[in-house]
Amino acid sequence: MNKSPPQNNREIYVRLLAYLRPYWRVFLLALLCMVAVALTEPVFPAMMKLLLDRGFKTDDQRMVWMIPCGIVLFFALRSVFVFCGGYLMMWLSSRMVTDIRRQMFAKMLLLPSSAYLEQSSGKLISRLVYDVSNLSEAATSVFVSLVRESITAAALMAYLLYLDWKLTLVSLGIGPVIAVVVKAFSRRMRAASRMSFESIRLISHAIEETANAQKVVKIFAGQSQLKHRFWKNTEQFRRAQMKEAIPASAVTPITHVAAAVAIAIITFLALSQTTGQAGATAGGFVSFVTALLMLIAPIKQLTSINTTLQRALAASESVFALLDAPVELDTGTHHLGRLDGHIEFSNVSFAYPGSDRPALSGISFNVKAGKTVALVGASGGGKTTLGALIPRLHGVTGGTIFLDGINIADASLSSLRGNIALVSQDIVLFNDTLEANIAFGANASSTREQVIEAAKAANAWEFIEQLPDGLDTFIGENGSRLSGGQRQRIAIARAILKNAPILILDEATSALDTESERLVQAALSALMKNRTTLVIAHRLTTIERADQILVLDQGRIVESGTHDELTVKGGYYAGLSRLQA
Repeated sequence: MNKSPPQNNREIYVRLLAYLRPYWRVFLLALLCMVAVALTEPVFPAMMKLLLDRGFKTDDQRMVWMIPCGIVLFFALRSVFVFCGGYLMMWLSSRMVTDIRRQMFAKMLLLPSSAYLEQSSGKLISRLVYDVSNLSEAATSVFVSLVRESITAAALMAYLLYLDWKLTLVSLGIGPVIAVVVKAFSRRMRAASRMSFESIRLISHAIEETANAQKVVKIFAGQSQLKHRFWKNTEQFRRAQMKEAIPASAVTPITHVAAAVAIAIITFLALSQTTGQAGATAGGFVSFVTALLMLIAPIKQLTSINTTLQRALAASESVFALLDAPVELDTGTHHLGRLDGHIEFSNVSFAYPGSDRPALSGISFNVKAGKTVALVGASGGGKTTLGALIPRLHGVTGGTIFLDGINIADASLSSLRGNIALVSQDIVLFNDTLEANIAFGANASSTREQVIEAAKAANAWEFIEQLPDGLDTFIGENGSRLSGGQRQRIAIARAILKNAPILILDEATSALDTESERLVQAALSALMKNRTTLVIAHRLTTIERADQILVLDQGRIVESGTHDELTVKGGYYAGLSRLQA
């Protein structure tokens, strides 16, 4: 998958904040709550000064109960602002994550087929689940801390300047030290975060692969091998986390030491009375030290957000790389109506990206509407690739494909694929009801009666009727609750319901037992009636009645004709026929 051009931190962060734009009113309200909390921070040391300077005495007896009540009321009101700010920012965070995930999933549906060949599905899962969760922290948690702690620090600093500007200037000496430390660790934390994300993608891929291959794992006793690989991936993730932990853990103690030095110097100056007013009264000195100690917390928060920020920015790079990836090209402007189904290949060639050898070379043939053409040959000969070129799952690298005399490159993808149905060996079913699987996608508007008719035509209604919930039965992941033959007939029912003029059958009856194959073949016969059909098959007995047979070898057509013609010829096809006899 192509990656987007590198972006600097500011560009990435501005792009993240743009996702909060639709919710600016909520964001503004949350911001006001945070500002209110931050501005009230100096109130507590001011109270300490007032009480200490008066020696906890008052001539007005009403103050005896008004001051304690005021303290409770003040902190209760402040707590309301804290709660509202925190809740609203969490709401914004969840909305942003949801919006980005939806955008990523929508983009994933538009990616070209080559993008799925270049990366594992585990990597995509990791991006949508893990990376987005980390990304949200940059636009919410980091921003919250940045605004709240900056205003808190500014408010406390203003109060300190009011108490004693000379001592305050001394305390500012810790600023450059902290800034140098943060900058020194930033690049290392970003690199460690990238390594961490890559490691979690490997872990996701390993889990997904193991779950899908559990039968093979058990039969071939591959547990130890997979365990070792998973151990290696998790160790890589652990090491990446520890590389993140070193700078993240070092920032806080360095900040504390710098602050402690500043406080020690200030305490010395105040006690020796070498500077002015803060040390003039006990209340003033205690208030100054209290405010200074309170200043450490926001400074600590401001330095520690760098860890979260670098991790979030690394996640953002991954997320935006997917969002910026090129989508499937759809340059066609011609909207096809319902085609008759005349297919013509004219000197077509195709090579997979990065491959030294073309998968197809110089392919030319003609199929009249309503006829059946079969593709046979050894594995790797290019049969499945040829079938994938008709719906433009891959674009040809040479030559032209015509449907009813129209170059498919000039047709819009939606109208082109609307004329094509597919039944393959690798049946894809969804963890939904039988009805939803048959009435999928373009078939979604079909009535239940139409779904039942399609199921009957596919020889699937008999077993569907026997299920307790009938068409409302949930079939599990990829139809795991159905047998191979049942899954195949559901796929055929889906193709029947679509009623497309062009049908591609890719090994549709392989790996089935005899009874299942008989039922599936009968269903396929009904499906192929009055449709242009491209049959990809290893078993020659399934294509003997094809109107035309094309024999492919290493991406080229080496023979063509009917079953009888090719058998008499005694060439490649005849040899395959003898091997399967």
